[in-house]
Amino acid sequence: MQTGDEYFDSNEFKDILMAYEEAERTGQPLFMDTDDLIDIADYYSLTGNKDKASAAIETAIELNPGATLPLVFKAREALAHEDVEAAKELASSIIDKDDYDYKWLQAEIMVAQDKVDEADSYIKDVFETVEDDERDDSIYDIAGMYLDYGVYDKAYEWISECSDTDSDECLDLRARVLMGLGRPHESIAIYNTLIDRKPRSAELWTSMATAQYQDEAYGDAITSCEYALALNPNDTGSLFTKANSLQRLGNMEGALEYFNRYNKVAPPDGLGELNIGTTLLHLTRNDEALLHLRKAEAQTAKAKTGYEAQIYEAMSFAYSSMGMADKAMEYIKKVPITDEDSEENASKLIVRGHILLEAGRIDEAEAVFRKAIISSGSSSAIILRVIVSLMDNKYTEVAYKMFKIYFSAFDDVTDGYSYMALCCWELQYANEFVYYLKKAMSCNKAEATTVLASIIPQDVELHDYLDNLINNSRNKDK
Repeated sequence: MQTGDEYFDSNEFKDILMAYEEAERTGQPLFMDTDDLIDIADYYSLTGNKDKASAAIETAIELNPGATLPLVFKAREALAHEDVEAAKELASSIIDKDDYDYKWLQAEIMVAQDKVDEADSYIKDVFETVEDDERDDSIYDIAGMYLDYGVYDKAYEWISECSDTDSDECLDLRARVLMGLGRPHESIAIYNTLIDRKPRSAELWTSMATAQYQDEAYGDAITSCEYALALNPNDTGSLFTKANSLQRLGNMEGALEYFNRYNKVAPPDGLGELNIGTTLLHLTRNDEALLHLRKAEAQTAKAKTGYEAQIYEAMSFAYSSMGMADKAMEYIKKVPITDEDSEENASKLIVRGHILLEAGRIDEAEAVFRKAIISSGSSSAIILRVIVSLMDNKYTEVAYKMFKIYFSAFDDVTDGYSYMALCCWELQYANEFVYYLKKAMSCNKAEATTVLASIIPQDVELHDYLDNLINNSRNKDK
């Protein structure tokens, strides 16, 4: 079995796929290796054809009941839908219990049950039996599995055990793990090495763009996306990352163009429509936004992709902006909030408070904001979102006073200075605007670029803007 975009673009795979699809179309007997059927299923899964992927797997199981790889594929699909019992049942149907793919599946089932330490102990015992010439391949499987479940510390431990540390696969996994650990700058250095080796790999340019986006180097991310799209105009990862990068830079029209392009070629799972809808909200095109958000709602329900909460929040924002407070509250109440204290719950409460505030229900909004802050353990990020909500709802003087308290209480934060600069701009506090603009540029330039896009032209660098501002101020003083 081979995987990867390069193999899927090869003539060898295209011939296999053509033979399979011809047999499916005509009903002729199919003579094909299980490994080839797995590749076909992987291809269909990658291109968003989940039903076709499942059909290819079922064909593989019919041709070879009890074969390891088709049942492992199907079990992992079950785990992706959080159906651990189905995965266990499928694993039990595998005939060769000595197959390492079976054993790695058993470990994955443990991780899916949050039994990470138990899984790692089991993996280490199994790994002792792996032949020397197969150890790196097993490390890739183990690290990749931990990466899929967001257990980045374990993934890092295992990828560090590679003997061939300079192999493309080891470097690629290391770069992805480092991104998961919040170290994108190190990932970028690795992707530079890999791109030097394979400059015509759209997949590598897309990965580079993702790392640059995470590193808040949005201009660089856009450039990498453009290289990827020159090689593959329908590369969904680059279309999506470029759209998000443009949005971060305040270019909503550009973001809308690329989210539309993404939506035309991506699986209809709700994500494209959701992002088109939220971008239209930024452009205050609320009626259009609602049309796309309703499509997103239908798609995510059918595909079971779980975007409902984000969609309902966006719909409530749309209705609230249109002055339809009751409709906004109807949708915001569809977003589930538990009683537990967590940042996730706090984020949902912030949205609810914002809708209440926009509806003029100030006392209710204040109570919800207080609950959000308590739920988050007085997180600086949540408090900042409360203040920004006040700004958005034109309580600028209140937001200004809260910012003073915020910066006094959290003297080590790097977020929020650009919002305070905007606050001072709106209140016409010229000296403080310059002070906080300087702070924003030194502490979080990416935030400043996005937040201050409404007052600083896109084609003007922040430093140039500040220099001109200071020079004009000096000239006036003369």
